[in-house]
Amino acid sequence: MSRVTNFQLTEEMINQFYREGYFYAPGFITAETVEAINNENALFANTLGDGQWKSHAIIDIAKEKATYPETTSFLTNQDVVRVFERILGDDVKLWMGMYAVVDPQGKGLEWHQDNQYTHILGHMLNGFIALDPITQENAGLWLAPGSHLMGRQPNLNTEEGHRRAAEPANGTPCNPMAPGDAVFFHRETLHHSKMNHTDKPRRAYAFQVGAANCRYAKTGKLLEDRIKLSGCQL
Repeated sequence: MSRVTNFQLTEEMINQFYREGYFYAPGFITAETVEAINNENALFANTLGDGQWKSHAIIDIAKEKATYPETTSFLTNQDVVRVFERILGDDVKLWMGMYAVVDPQGKGLEWHQDNQYTHILGHMLNGFIALDPITQENAGLWLAPGSHLMGRQPNLNTEEGHRRAAEPANGTPCNPMAPGDAVFFHRETLHHSKMNHTDKPRRAYAFQVGAANCRYAKTGKLLEDRIKLSGCQL
């Protein structure tokens, strides 16, 4: 893979992350990186699921490196990792990376926080990278500015599966995104996506990264089962 990112993070972007719970990162990854990630996930993207959002997750980078060399190379690229370190002010660990697809005419996800799943204490960021042109026509992302300040919200789903939060009053559609554009948001920022109204899959790459000092709420322990990206060499 050639150079992965030319993105320049600013202090105002970091300030907005903590103040509003998100910020945009236009051109976060290069066109070559977009193409490489899409190419090695093409079979997954083009295999129809059940008409909804679907993902292939990477947690154990060493285990997945042989099958997904370009994707794991992106996740461990130290230019990319330094962006995460500056935002979170610490060494960082990968929670997971996900090649995320909404099938043609498929449904997105309801309003939720990722911290409604495994409850983690400390600052974590989510990245959502467009691997196609993404608008509200093909399941574009929605965010609720400032919702991270409310803390972890109750899960309103009574069945196992995806979490659901109460719909916020200030839900806002994200700007149209070109391939390689990203939006970063806090793990407790409410977000969701609507339907893909097109006849093509909507492809994106999503990931979650935590400060190395984050802890599991249930046990109080550090995230010792997650790989440290800072200084990672595979």
